[in-house]
Amino acid sequence: MGSMSRPAATGLAGHPLTVQRDRVLAAWDGFLAVAERADLAAPSRLPGWTAHDVCVHVGDWPGVTTMDRVLESARAGAAAAADPARTDAANAAVVAAHRDTPRDEVLAALARSRRRIADWFAEPDAPDGPRALGLRLASSAIGPLPVLTVVAASGYELAVHALDLAPAGAPPPPPGLLDAGLAALVDVTGVFAHRRGLRTELAAVGPRGGWQVRTDEGGWTTGAVDRRPPGAAVEGEPATLLDASAGRRAVPALLAGRQLRLHGMADLVRLAPIVEEVPGLPGGPALRAAARWVGGAGRLLRFGR
Repeated sequence: MGSMSRPAATGLAGHPLTVQRDRVLAAWDGFLAVAERADLAAPSRLPGWTAHDVCVHVGDWPGVTTMDRVLESARAGAAAAADPARTDAANAAVVAAHRDTPRDEVLAALARSRRRIADWFAEPDAPDGPRALGLRLASSAIGPLPVLTVVAASGYELAVHALDLAPAGAPPPPPGLLDAGLAALVDVTGVFAHRRGLRTELAAVGPRGGWQVRTDEGGWTTGAVDRRPPGAAVEGEPATLLDASAGRRAVPALLAGRQLRLHGMADLVRLAPIVEEVPGLPGGPALRAAARWVGGAGRLLRFGR
């Protein structure tokens, strides 16, 4: 991947298309169910953003269709990392433009996002479909990724933003949404571990199972696990793992309260350098915090047992 050649193993993007489709659409269905029960006028967890703003940010609007942008970059062969400043500015502009948009139109924008992805999966053999473009590199906020990896990664954003809606009276995200978020978190970490040439294993596991990625010179392989496997792992409730990875909750406090447990610290710390290369990497805050703690008093080793 460092040379942009196609790896033999591509994580979630290598799973059967029907499995990928069902996972990502279940994530969208879960987010829609959460959003529909939120008071969109109420504050979210994001400073300065209401629940309305969060949902506007996730939805598709005229001229701002995320899936079409991803496919366009893959067709053009111009995959690159998005400029974070420009991305933030574009997000802020969309949110500002729709600040007074009625609730039903905001929910309709979310439904359009889900429908666009469903339509893409519905024609797997189309010239722009998953078989033709699914493994082509497309632009994303964290650099070039296979199109199907970008699509799967939407599960992470949806899961974290569903948790962001809690102050607005939204219910907890359903298990399928949290599971898609964890799968995406582990998968994208595997992409960048592979690009760095790391041969490693990493799992994120909750009480009912989770996901593990293995990386080597051939690529990255991502799969579900029903219990914590040997080696590097982050363990906790799925919502806690997602919050820690997104920087929504402080990792040291979660470790001190044993809501988060780390295993195989040597391998976890080996992953920390990829955070410096990819500042927006999902899971980066947790890796960065782990590296700081291990480099300090070694207290993580006690909590990780």
